[in-house]
Amino acid sequence: MRKRLGLLAWLLPLAASALVAAFGTRDPADLPYFAHAARTLFSSRWADTFADPSLQVGPLQLLLVGVCDRIGGLGFLAYALEIALAALIVFVVGRLLRGRPHRAAFQALAGLAAVALGVTAEAYSYGHPAQVAVPLMWVLAALDAREGRTLRSGSLLGLSAGLEVWGVLGAPVLLLAPVFRRALGGLAAQVAVIGALYLPFVLAGSFRMFDYRWKVESWTLVRLLVPAGSDFPWGLRLLQGAVALIVGCAVALALRRTERALWAVPLGIVAVRVLLDPTLYSWYWLGLETLAIVAAVELAASIRTRWRWQRHAPAPAAASTLRRG
Repeated sequence: MRKRLGLLAWLLPLAASALVAAFGTRDPADLPYFAHAARTLFSSRWADTFADPSLQVGPLQLLLVGVCDRIGGLGFLAYALEIALAALIVFVVGRLLRGRPHRAAFQALAGLAAVALGVTAEAYSYGHPAQVAVPLMWVLAALDAREGRTLRSGSLLGLSAGLEVWGVLGAPVLLLAPVFRRALGGLAAQVAVIGALYLPFVLAGSFRMFDYRWKVESWTLVRLLVPAGSDFPWGLRLLQGAVALIVGCAVALALRRTERALWAVPLGIVAVRVLLDPTLYSWYWLGLETLAIVAAVELAASIRTRWRWQRHAPAPAAASTLRRG
């Protein structure tokens, strides 16, 4: 019976995401551009993949998009990305709730919520699946760090930066390690993976990703500090990232002994990144939505566990009023 429930926890969200991909997904916005860049990655001119400054996704995302595009084109990408993201949410919630009662039900709930709220479909239609995948990878990295597997945690963080550069901001989850000095090993692993993914392009070709400049939009909080319409170069991106890292470290140190830290640290980092963004594209909110689903499910599971424990706890023994004569 338990195995059947566990199987349903996967099948229901994956089937729902496949149906949405088949009937309810809009044409992708940026994925055709990424697929074109992936063709350069797979060619003899691979070293110049990032010669165009407007290409702001990492080589790992281009690799995944390129493979799916070669298998079945953009139509296949809809199925592959939406089903993969639903599966990742189910997997992360399963790791987060390991050992807790009714884990399968909460896994199914999280996966179905992500599909119903449009998280998986919009990740495809906007063309930015990393907005969902990166925060989930941070939660997995936080779980590994909490369990002392900081090298694997750092490697996951490095891979998340291979999807999009802002994945480097997940580093504060390493502070959840049982011993602080282990975080240094995780940080070294993160740097090594990022170097392996990006250095070949930096050394062998024209790497112009950091030449790109955004425009400060009038509806963002950044316009209070930088006039609307001004350029927002990578130098200011570094400042934005530094603030997010500081907030992430503060949350990690404050909550490191609690279960909430596993999703609260990624949530704090993503929230600061979004609030301090100069453009605030619609797909930036997908990360917050994803982490909100994970947080809501984890809190619901905690309340359920606590209620069950209180319900079955033995009643305190009545105080004896007898006296010895």
